[in-house]
This record gives sequence, structure tokens and C-alpha cells, in this order.
Amino acid sequence: MQYNALSGLKIPVKRKAFFSFHYDDIMRVNNVRNAWKIDHPDSPLMRSFYDSSLWESKKLEGPEAVKRLIREGVEHTSAICVLIGSQTWSRRWVRYEIARAIVDGRGLLAVHINSLAHHITRRPDAPGFNPLSYMAVGKAQGVGLFSIPQYHLYERTANGWDRYADYTSAVTLPSWVADPAPGYVTPLGRSAITYDYVAQNGHQNVGIWVDAAAKAAGR
Repeated sequence: MQYNALSGLKIPVKRKAFFSFHYDDIMRVNNVRNAWKIDHPDSPLMRSFYDSSLWESKKLEGPEAVKRLIREGVEHTSAICVLIGSQTWSRRWVRYEIARAIVDGRGLLAVHINSLAHHITRRPDAPGFNPLSYMAVGKAQGVGLFSIPQYHLYERTANGWDRYADYTSAVTLPSWVADPAPGYVTPLGRSAITYDYVAQNGHQNVGIWVDAAAKAAGR
């Protein structure tokens, strides 16, 4: 937090955030992005957010090209904010964007957006499943009393928790993720905070939420 000498109040640091979402939710997503742009004090020459729309038009280049574009998109951001619609939990590249938060040591948070009125029906929809509950960090303890444990990413499938195929290297356990017991996983939804955009006044508070997630990750 920064300190405002005039008001005597602490104010959140304005961060660069990456918004992760399913492109079918773009109209609701735009509500969040527009609120973020209006509230953010960056100069007109700077972008205060990056998001999934950076790579949507390039899907046909193949998986490795999509991964590269996502890595470039999150490179200068402090936190990844997952905007949850009805099918966001099932999207492969949303999961990869979540994975980058762990791999790169960035903040991670999620926001339900189905509480916003749909642009056609003019009604909210039921909340979607939380994608953070479908990604986890797992711990494998080596042989021997003083062996160093290794952590890997996992994803929830029909078979249970499987090693995450789109990033197979070991990762560092983030300080904000509860350390699982050897042979177990900690779903990210247990440690990262999830908000509701309407019920918790996201129009005014999304910047505070992003700042808190970035600070939790040491950013």
C-alpha cells in the first residue's frame, strides 16, 4: 500500500494485471476491463492490463505458439486475474495462464463475472465452476530423511489429479499456497482468493484485489 499524506489513508498500488478468461464471455469481461482502464492512472501510452484476447486470433499456429504468446503476455504483469464464466474452468489455455502464475511467481486471484447481466438476456447466470479448483500444486518427497521435496503442477481430470501436461518441470511452492503433504496436492482455489464482481463491488475494488494478490506473491 502507498500512503496518501492528504487523506491519511493507505491506497493500493496500481498494478499491471493479466486477465484470463473464456472468449465467449467477452461482453462481461469488457465490463471489468473498462472499469480497470477508467480507474488506472497510467499514462495513455501505457497498458494497465494484458489478457487472453492477445492470442485468441492465433490459435491456429499451434500449442507452442499459444504458450509463447501467453508467456509474453504475462511477462510484465504482477498478477493473473481469472474472470470466471460458465465454462472457464474447462478451457485449456486458461489453465495454462493459471499455471504461469505459479511458474513465474505472480499473484493469482479469481473473480466470478456471471453475476453481471448478460448482454442478450439482461439477466445474470449461475456462477461457473472455479478454474482454480481444477489446478493444484503437488508434493513428491524423495527417499531418505533429508531428501528435498519437489513440487509439480497438477490438473483435475475425470481420473482425479493428474500431472499437468502443458508444464512438466518442477515449480517452487509459492508462499501463499499451503504446503501439501507428500503424495498430496493443494488445489489453488484453497489458497488464492475468489471474489464476486457484483456482490463485492468489483467496479470499485478490482484494483485492490489485484494489488493484494500481487503482494501475497511478493510482488
